[in-house]
Amino acid sequence: MLKPGGFLAGYSIHSSPFLSSVESTRARELGPSFVDGLDDPGYVAGTAGFSEISVTDVTPNFRETCVAWIEAMKSLEEELMAELDPADYEEELRNKTDMLCGIEEGLLIRSLIVCKKE
Repeated sequence: MLKPGGFLAGYSIHSSPFLSSVESTRARELGPSFVDGLDDPGYVAGTAGFSEISVTDVTPNFRETCVAWIEAMKSLEEELMAELDPADYEEELRNKTDMLCGIEEGLLIRSLIVCKKE
């Protein structure tokens, strides 16, 4: 439980603002399941009773992380396939690749949110 006056920090993947309905649908398809219907994280934090809200776009750094995940998964494919269910491996690789596509298409944003509980 966060006490009043305490700070909360976390990351969120959400859709870019001002997307058309077609783009919003594509963002939901490419992003993690919780992207569906997620409003601006600053707005969400404010309606949840937080103040001193700071939202920082860290998408370029997260894009690099996605690329590294995909490269690592591909380079370790043989070992991962031996340890994991092949369907799980393929699903995780597809999820990472989809997120990267969403970022590169400008549909998904990764943000760092820091806010204070009132």
